[in-house]
Amino acid sequence: MKIQANYRIDAEAREKAYAILAKIGIRPTDAVNMLMNHIAMFGELPFKPSIPNAETEATFKDTDKGTKLSRHDSVDDIFKGLDL
Repeated sequence: MKIQANYRIDAEAREKAYAILAKIGIRPTDAVNMLMNHIAMFGELPFKPSIPNAETEATFKDTDKGTKLSRHDSVDDIFKGLDL
């Protein structure tokens, strides 16, 4: 038996996910069913979420405020800034 469920999701994430699902030929409804069936069968998510450490939390807060951001003109420029 199937039931209808309504979920609120981020609009930008939905747009990107729908585009990817279309490329691989999976309907969004089927993707949600796959996720739910995996959780029901295995009792866990199909990926391992992790709790961010203090540095990551601070970075999230800065990003949300729009502070400590950097802009780059190319991928090479990014790597130069990382001193790799």
